Amino acid sequence: MIKIILADDHPAVISGVRQYIDLTPGYAVVATATSTAELSARLQDTPCDMLISEFSLPNNRIGDGCTLFNQLKCEYPEIALIVLTTIDIPAVLYQITNSGVSGVVHKSDDMNELGRAVVEGSRRVPYVSKAARLLLKKGPSGKAPTRREVEVLKMYVVGNSLREIAASLQKSVKTVGLQKASAMRKMGLRNDIELGRYSCTIGRVNLMRR
Repeated sequence: MIKIILADDHPAVISGVRQYIDLTPGYAVVATATSTAELSARLQDTPCDMLISEFSLPNNRIGDGCTLFNQLKCEYPEIALIVLTTIDIPAVLYQITNSGVSGVVHKSDDMNELGRAVVEGSRRVPYVSKAARLLLKKGPSGKAPTRREVEVLKMYVVGNSLREIAASLQKSVKTVGLQKASAMRKMGLRNDIELGRYSCTIGRVNLMRR
């Protein structure tokens, strides 16, 4: 029997996923959590084989998102991780998919997609749901931003204007603007709103690698 812990801050999601998993032969939900603190406690007191978790959970002492998942992979390397999320930014989904998880499922997907991720996903070949695949097609172009492009984005997301960045780097405002636009295009970010959401979700601007 594959033992699963569910982590999501919406009780309706936990209830729906639990009902589905309990009807799947060979799988059983053994615990649930609604925050990173609860998840940490459940992982310590409830043995499991798999974790199905939202990407962003209310946190207490532990971070969420990539910070949480990286910590989990270090502390519980034997536990398979399926990410169930509402995130629709291609760059973030790309980051999650290539972070060593066993599957990525968008909450707009049919529940059967979660079932496939649970059964078919692995760290070597993560299962990516239909909705997530469609979003990823709009994402990173396959080319990573250059070092200077990343530098420009980092300066921009912390509040520097293009004019201030240009002065600091001794470049023209036009050049800095083109570097910012090029980096965002490569990362699948369509506007400044998505850039802001991405930087908050990931915690820092990361290079996209294939």
